[in-house]
Amino acid sequence: MAKTLSKSAAKAKAKTPVKAKAPVKAKAPVKAKAPVKAKTPIKAKAPVKVPAKTMTKSNNIFPTARVETSLGNFEVELWKDVAPKHAANFLKLAKSGFYDGLIFHRILAGFVIQGGCPDGDGTGGPGWEVEAEFNNRRHEAGVLSMARSADPNSAGSQFFVCLTRDGCKHLDGQYTAFGKVTSGMDTVEKLGALTCDRNGMPKNPPKMVRVSVT
Repeated sequence: MAKTLSKSAAKAKAKTPVKAKAPVKAKAPVKAKAPVKAKTPIKAKAPVKVPAKTMTKSNNIFPTARVETSLGNFEVELWKDVAPKHAANFLKLAKSGFYDGLIFHRILAGFVIQGGCPDGDGTGGPGWEVEAEFNNRRHEAGVLSMARSADPNSAGSQFFVCLTRDGCKHLDGQYTAFGKVTSGMDTVEKLGALTCDRNGMPKNPPKMVRVSVT
């Protein structure tokens, strides 16, 4: 027969209660790091002021001249960087009044307008010649270049202004380009549209009333 335990014995047999583990000590709280101080903002540098004189000089590095004609005016810059002798020659003639009253004796539509001959027929000059300064500037609309004979070093006072690139591109490297029209190209085009004879002489030749250095 299976033995049975009395109530008192059953109690005695009860398991010894498990001792609770000692409570884990909480770690000391981590001190928060001191907040990082924001860097002092860098002050923006004051903008560099460009002197007015410097600006003017950098924007206008070439000497300029004004050509007043009987049909309007135009202005040119003279390329002393690639053709210093021709630029100086034009300025010298303009300052002396050499061009004042001379005509544009040769005008060819789509090609050039030409003037600066004291004889009015393309044969005259100032009494001296300027050595060629052929350069890499393209002969295009508005470019100022020097007329010459078969001798490359025979430029004097006669100059021409190109009317189109297509009509003048064959002149590159063969004639001295020494400036360009900077304003008044409409006047140049008006001159280029005049009626002329087969040699390019206008029926009513327009005049250079005055050429001055600006």
